[in-house]
Order: sequence, then structure tokens, then C-alpha cells
Amino acid sequence: MTKTEIYSDIWTIAPTEADPSTVDAYDYALDERRIAAEPADRRDGSRLLVYGGDEESIYHRRFDDLVDALETGDLLVFNDTRVIPARLEAYKETGGRVECLVLSMADSETPEDWNQDAEGTLRLECMTRSSRPVRAGMVLENPEAADFPSMKVESADSGRAVIRVDWSATPLQFLERFGLIPLPPYIVRRRAEQGQPEVAPRDLERYQTVYASTPGAVAAPTAGLHFTDRLLEQLDAQGVHRATITLTVGPGTFQPVRSRRLAEHEMHGEDYFVPEELADAIAACRARNGRVIAVGTTSARALEAEGRRSHPFQPGRRRTNIFLRPGVPFEVCDGLITNFHLPRSTLLALVAAFVGYDTMRDIYSQAVHRDYRFYSYGDASLLLRR
Repeated sequence: MTKTEIYSDIWTIAPTEADPSTVDAYDYALDERRIAAEPADRRDGSRLLVYGGDEESIYHRRFDDLVDALETGDLLVFNDTRVIPARLEAYKETGGRVECLVLSMADSETPEDWNQDAEGTLRLECMTRSSRPVRAGMVLENPEAADFPSMKVESADSGRAVIRVDWSATPLQFLERFGLIPLPPYIVRRRAEQGQPEVAPRDLERYQTVYASTPGAVAAPTAGLHFTDRLLEQLDAQGVHRATITLTVGPGTFQPVRSRRLAEHEMHGEDYFVPEELADAIAACRARNGRVIAVGTTSARALEAEGRRSHPFQPGRRRTNIFLRPGVPFEVCDGLITNFHLPRSTLLALVAAFVGYDTMRDIYSQAVHRDYRFYSYGDASLLLRR
């Protein structure tokens, strides 16, 4: 099968007619059976597509072969954000079901406060979903959950609400007791089609990286889900260095591109934190001619946003709405570990910006034809640039 035949097999638009500045150029067909509804039996037992920097260097491995694909002196930068059980299910007094996705604490902007006592009252900012709009003054309860406290809606508008609940322990303890892991919609949908529960007990562990530490995310940095403690030890022994950055993944990660031209898309903003050690880690990597490799698109966004500042990598908390797409160059990352992304998504455009649009199409064509598993619980790729 020629490359042209592979392209025409999954892509809506032929390569000669595709305009990488438009969302239509990122539309491809994917059988829903390729969407991974469950994680691999072993984190590092998933498959790994390795792109070595030119179109002749695409290899197919297993994730625990990452040790052989990296070099002594490379630097992996991990997003150490921790997913919170942000999904609350409750009911109106009329019996109507309401789903609340907790986005943040209304009275705080720092992740540390997830572990601070609420001192009697907890106020949470949420996205809400129900058959009829939630209104201020409503009381939400869940008689199906033991000891679930009443939640009062303080304000509500356009699918967003602030809810108040009597609670004296920490906000994180409230969510860990009454909340569910907020799995992506496509996983929930696939499980429903298979007659499976929306959330399974092992999601508490598997939809979380082994190095997660800073709470606040409502979606996992999924490239990191493949790492195990054993694999990290092997990488350490090989001389591959590690650093962290924290980007709090928000619901905008699932936001579709509604504008035809990518440049007109309003990118969601996300908070990130630069630790004191990161600047030295990157400088040392450059000095030893190593490669800075972002583990996940969230790490890549934070690194590239920070690299564009006049005084980059100073410790502190910032916010970014950077949209990495063809025409927007990468200035920090030499490599990227990432899963396989949705058609017509900003993350697919990010991959195209990193390796080139035609190469992105080739990689995804091969992944489809070789039966890779897609999306959050799916397989991974290691993308390197020469």
C-alpha cells in the first residue's frame, strides 16, 4: 500500500488539497472500536509508536521499550497534576438529575487549598448538566449516597454554577467521599455501548499517574499514565533525567474547534506552576547536549508558554491560552510523548505543529492500520525532532 493510498483510506481530505490552517484538514475516520474504553492490563504494556525525526524512522514498540528509545542525558518533563474526583451526581427537589463537574474552589485559586480545612462552609464552582437549567436557590441532594450533604445553588448561569455545602474537612476529602473520577465522555460512551458501568473501581488508580501530587485537574495528563515506578527507575539508571511542571488540566481540553480556521479558535486558558528546579534542569540538559522531552501535550503547552516569556522559567504560577498549531514554532521541546488524539482537535494540530502536517498524517495512518488503541486509555507515541 502506498502512502497516498494510506492517506486516502482514513483522511477526509487528500494531502494535496488539505490546508493545515483549517480544522477540516484534521478530520479522519476512526472506528469507535479503536477507542480504548479500558486501560491496558499493565501501564507500560501499551504499544508505543516511535518517530525518530524523519519519515523513514517510524518504529513500533512497547511502552517499556522507552528505555531503548531515549538517550543518556535526555530530560523528561512530567506534569505532576493530580486528578480530583470532580464529578458529583445529585437530584433536584423535583427528582431531576443534575451532574456537577467541580472546576475549582470559589474562595481560592491555589491547589494547596484542596488540602486545607473548609472550616464549616465549602463553595465550589461547577459546570452543570441537567434536562432543565439549574437555578439559584435550588437545593441538590443525593439520597442514594449515604450521608450526602445538601448542596445549595448560590448562583447559576449558562451551564455554570456556584454551589455551597456545609463541610468542615478539606475540599479534597469531600470529593474523595462523594465524587467520581471525571472520565472523558468518549470512554463513558464506549462503556455504555458495551453495557459496562461508567466508572469502575480501578479507574481511581489507572486514571492517575504514579507521580501525581498536586490536586486540581479534571482530566488526566494521559501520556503519563503509561509510566510505572519500575520504568522510572530504569530510566534513572540509564541516565535519563527527570523534572516536573504543573499544569492543571481543565475541561477545555475536550473543547471542540468551532471555527473553520484554527487561528480564529479561542483556546481555553489553564493555570500552570513552574518549580524552582526546572530552570536549572533545562540549562543542564542543554549543556550536556541532551533533549528536552515533554511527557504529554499539557507539559508541552506549559513549557512552550513559559519559553516565550521575557524571563522564562522563573518560579511561580502563571496562566496560558497558547495554541500550538502549524505556523507556531516549538522553542523548548525536542521531543514529545503523547497518546493518539481526536479528529478535528487542538491536540492533533499540536502534533502537526511539532512533527509537520504530512508526517502527522503518516503517523496517524500507520496507527490506524496497525490497530493502535486511541485516546486517553489508548497507546502512546514518542515523537522526536532532528
